[in-house]
Amino acid sequence: MNNDLPSDTTSILLVDSDRNITTLLHDCLAAEGYTVDVYTCAEDALRQPLEGYRMIISEVNLAEISGFELLERLKDAPLTANIPFIFCSEEDSESTVIDALNAGADDYIVKPFSLRTMIARIKSIMRRHSNVIMKMPSATLEYKTLAVNLENNAVTINGTPISLTPTEMQILLHIFRNRNKLFNREEIQRVAWPGQADVSPRAVDVNISRLRKKLGDYGANIVSRTGFGYGFME
Repeated sequence: MNNDLPSDTTSILLVDSDRNITTLLHDCLAAEGYTVDVYTCAEDALRQPLEGYRMIISEVNLAEISGFELLERLKDAPLTANIPFIFCSEEDSESTVIDALNAGADDYIVKPFSLRTMIARIKSIMRRHSNVIMKMPSATLEYKTLAVNLENNAVTINGTPISLTPTEMQILLHIFRNRNKLFNREEIQRVAWPGQADVSPRAVDVNISRLRKKLGDYGANIVSRTGFGYGFME
C-alpha cells in the first residue's frame, strides 16, 4: 500500500473491505496502466493526502465511516471536491443508487460486475473530467452574479466557489452557453456522457436536480418543459 501522494495522473484509490474485489480490480486496473492504492476502510483512506488521485472507487457499506460519508467529506474539501467518484457496491436498491448520484457520485456500479464494463466506465468518466479541465477556452461566462471561469473550471456565485462534478459541469456549460434554448434528455446525454450509450435518462434528471440545488437562487433559471427538455433561461 502506497502512503505517499500519487505523483502521476493515473492513480486510482479503491476503498473496500472485500479482498477478492480489490485484488481483482487492482490487477485489472494495473494491467491497464493505472497505479492503484487499496484501503479497507474510509478512516485509513481519509488519513492520506487524497488530492493527487485521478479517481476514487468505494463500496457503500464500509465498517464505521460509510461510503456516503466518505463522498460527503471529499466533496466538502476544496482539494478533493472535483475528484471523480464511483460507487461499486453490493447494495442495488434504486433508492440507494439515486441517493448516491444525488450526493455527487459520478457513477454507481452494482456487484457482481463485468470487468470490461467497469473499465469502460472508468475511462469514460476520466475522459469527461479531462475534457472539462483541459479543453476549455480562456474566458468567463457570466449571468448577474453567477460566473463560470472556463480557464480554471471554476463556478462562483457572488464570488463564492461552487463545487460541481465533471458531469454537472458539462451540463451547466452546455445550457449556460446556450441560454434561452431547450435541450432534450438525449441531447444532454450526448454532451455529458459522450460515447456512452447505456446512460439512463434518469441520470440527466438527477444531475439537473443536483445542479439546481447547488446553484441556489439561480437553480430557478434551469427550467424543464414537458416535451421540450431543459434549459437555462434568463
